[in-house]
Amino acid sequence: MRPQYEAARDPERLDAVRRCDILDTSPEAAFDELTFLASQICRAPIALVAIVDENRWWFKSKFGLPLDEVQDDFALCTHTLCGHDVFAITDALEDTRFSSDPLVCRDPKIRFYAGTPLVTPDGFAVGTLSVMDHLPRTLTTEQLRALQILGHQGSRLIALRHKDTARLLGSTDRGWGRLLSSYDDFVSEALKGFSSRNFVVGGMKPLSPGHGRIESQEGAANRDALRNNLLQQLSAALLQNELTVHFQPKINLQSKKVSGFEALVRWIHPTLGFVLPDEFIPLAESSGQIAALTPWVIEQTVARAQTEGWPDKGLQVAVNLSARNLHEATLPERVDSILRNNNFPPGSLTLEITESAVMSDFADALDTLNKLREIGVSLSVDDFGTGYSSLAYLKELPLQELKIDRALIANVHRSQRDSAIVKFAVDLAHNLGMSVIGEGVEEIATLRTLTEIGCDGAQGFAVGRPMRPAEVAMWLQTH
Repeated sequence: MRPQYEAARDPERLDAVRRCDILDTSPEAAFDELTFLASQICRAPIALVAIVDENRWWFKSKFGLPLDEVQDDFALCTHTLCGHDVFAITDALEDTRFSSDPLVCRDPKIRFYAGTPLVTPDGFAVGTLSVMDHLPRTLTTEQLRALQILGHQGSRLIALRHKDTARLLGSTDRGWGRLLSSYDDFVSEALKGFSSRNFVVGGMKPLSPGHGRIESQEGAANRDALRNNLLQQLSAALLQNELTVHFQPKINLQSKKVSGFEALVRWIHPTLGFVLPDEFIPLAESSGQIAALTPWVIEQTVARAQTEGWPDKGLQVAVNLSARNLHEATLPERVDSILRNNNFPPGSLTLEITESAVMSDFADALDTLNKLREIGVSLSVDDFGTGYSSLAYLKELPLQELKIDRALIANVHRSQRDSAIVKFAVDLAHNLGMSVIGEGVEEIATLRTLTEIGCDGAQGFAVGRPMRPAEVAMWLQTH
């Protein structure tokens, strides 16, 4: 056994883990904020707070990874645990110490890693805060320092749980207040830039400074200024290659093979960093810039798919349409032109719409969808089960696919009611000649249940996360 593993299994350290009362606890916003900040600051698709027990590495908070724990040899985490500073490695696959790590040699196929230990008040490292990427890379000095600072704050959160904290701080309220206010001030400052831009990630909205207090006039003015600034820069971003398209895979549940990809637009701003779609897509819709953005995404998607030969491999690509797109008289013509210019088979493109987008002006939307269908593209209704959920419109629209929302999918393997609802939707869609995709799938057990119910396909982190184009080719080699 390597020395670091002996240290990780030290009885005193394991006792410190137990005294923290953190293993197998529910998710908490404070830890989720740390992983969110780590991911954004380091521009990494994966961030974790891992607590290291004797035989497992359990994730108290996770960003961009569907696993709840690792019960194998997580060498990267263990190495970090036994250090005293930030540990970073450019390419774990090229390092014999870590090339057999389960997260390196198997999904999610980590290449880059950086982490820092989380330490209790009495000096025991009980876990790590880490960021990871699927491609080899490095962090700047500033990013490494920021990760170290975030780790210190994670250690303070751990201290709040530790049974010896009261003894170490003193039994007075002043001691506890000092620790609590220090962390609260840190989060408030760190999240100012993010929360003022109204980040929403995976359903988790970071707490704004004041934790729910009424927003000040100054804060509202700052938010409006940022909104207007983003609006002005969005059109330029299209021309300056700040926008890019990532691809999230879908699988056929019967064959267990990849069936295609959904295109998801991303904005890497030169000064603001990663701007989330939930932030700039609504701005594009309200300002009318979605009329230029959607055709751009379609163009980028079909061009990439054609270059990679996806249609010849039977792989579909899907692009989302907004409500505003459905009321553009020129949209069908523009889509047809893009397909012809790229010599792309229309049947290999799926355009996804939402229930609410259709119902905002049903007659107008129906006319646009019929024209798109005449071109030969497939049409899918997205987020089914969360909007109007009117069954009447399903028989009127020229749809080929129905995507059941994650809200109904998440507990389908735990709840008989959810399972019954999903099965009803699957049977209904099949009787109407549509295939069915379960979206937002994050657990293997969900995939099994969806297969048993008769669902045709699935999409979500349990299948694969959204990937940059360069990563897709590597991912397809093993899937």
